[in-house]
Amino acid sequence: MAFRASPSLRAAFASKPLTPSSFSTNLRKHPFAFFGLPFVLTVVAGSFALSQLTQTRYDHRDAKVKSVSKEQELGMRKDRRKLDIREEYFRLQASGEMDDMDYENKRVERLPGQGEWGELPVAKK
Repeated sequence: MAFRASPSLRAAFASKPLTPSSFSTNLRKHPFAFFGLPFVLTVVAGSFALSQLTQTRYDHRDAKVKSVSKEQELGMRKDRRKLDIREEYFRLQASGEMDDMDYENKRVERLPGQGEWGELPVAKK
């Protein structure tokens, strides 16, 4: 059995012919203008916005790094002498401060089955 529309339903659809709107006509003629161009503009605008945000971030970080307190500034004098580890060692020896630091190296006991150079028994498999 086939579906039959009532005469009033057929008359309602018959009075409205199917004509494409100007928007759909333009969309078919120029798809790039409606889809591609907004996408490209969004990407370019996003690139500029992100570059500005990134620049602001780095400027803020640089300002934070450059702000030095008075105490830190006093500790960074240009005329202070350079630290040399050998001079400090000899200075400590001469002053006798190193005599208090008597110590003896002790070898740590090895695990059972551990080699001379510290490899574990599991690694030998």
